[in-house]
Amino acid sequence: MARWVSQFTVAVALVAGLVAPAAAQTKPLAWDMMMNVGLTHFVGGVEKEFVEDIRKRTNGALAVTLRPPGELPYKLPEYLRAVGQGHSQMGDVYMGFLAGDSRIAVLTGLPFLVANADELRKAMAVLEPLIREDFARFGTDVLTWYTWPEQNFFGRGKPITTVDEFKGRKIRTTSPEQSELVKRLGGVPISMPAPEVPSAAQRGVMEGVITAGFNLYFSKWYEFTEWAYLPDIHIGGPAYILVNKGALASLSPEARRGLQEAAQAFQARMLKEIPAREQSDLKTLETRHGIKLIRANPVDVEKMRKLMAPYWDEWAKQGGPKLVEALARVRKAVGR
Repeated sequence: MARWVSQFTVAVALVAGLVAPAAAQTKPLAWDMMMNVGLTHFVGGVEKEFVEDIRKRTNGALAVTLRPPGELPYKLPEYLRAVGQGHSQMGDVYMGFLAGDSRIAVLTGLPFLVANADELRKAMAVLEPLIREDFARFGTDVLTWYTWPEQNFFGRGKPITTVDEFKGRKIRTTSPEQSELVKRLGGVPISMPAPEVPSAAQRGVMEGVITAGFNLYFSKWYEFTEWAYLPDIHIGGPAYILVNKGALASLSPEARRGLQEAAQAFQARMLKEIPAREQSDLKTLETRHGIKLIRANPVDVEKMRKLMAPYWDEWAKQGGPKLVEALARVRKAVGR
């Protein structure tokens, strides 16, 4: 009897030894992805579908958990380093937040250089290899990128209708490059966190903001906005989906391929839906919220472009020869 029990125990152990590795193989690899916006935002909703697509395309081998801003102890300007150091395997960050670490990552945000999503595709075809090389310094790679809409002027009070009506106007900006534009137009750039914008507008601390209709709508800033002046200052992108280089390399070839396929599908969807969404939201702002849309005269747009073109060169020279070369490539790609 004792010998039978012993043989049975050995058999169970052998079976367990065979089953355990199989079970371990089916357990998904858990990754985190820091977000640029909250889960209730339109982009957050698309990213929910993105991580589900990753799970499906990797056959359950990779499970990515979305982490809205503030859930992990890293601010948006820290995402490039945090992902590279492995604190989160992935991160979504708008280009402007990376200016402190990578000037080349924000080149497309120079006013009146890259105007729309089609031009951004052309620009990124020549820029992306250079951006990847720069991000590699931090242990980070670009899994994919997408875009936010064109950036424009939105405000209250007397509408801006021409390039000559900016003098003394207080405009909230989100980058040094936008601030330079406002100054060169004769306005006064104002810098403040997004949560302070509504009260600042109500108090007259600022008269306008540079943003997109898409963002104005989701932020409910239409509550204090009366007009929009639309010269398409620059495209609102790219926003980068960052990935830790080591984590990406550690995936099996099949899982890596599934992740990259999901990223390609995400990019294709965003490049199609975001521009369409912007036009729809602008129409909603006009018809439902009474915001007057003022399309900039093409002559005025060209005046602003000529005003800012010397600044492009000044800006690039501050970053050294590589940035000067990158700017030259982008100008050639978009015909400027």
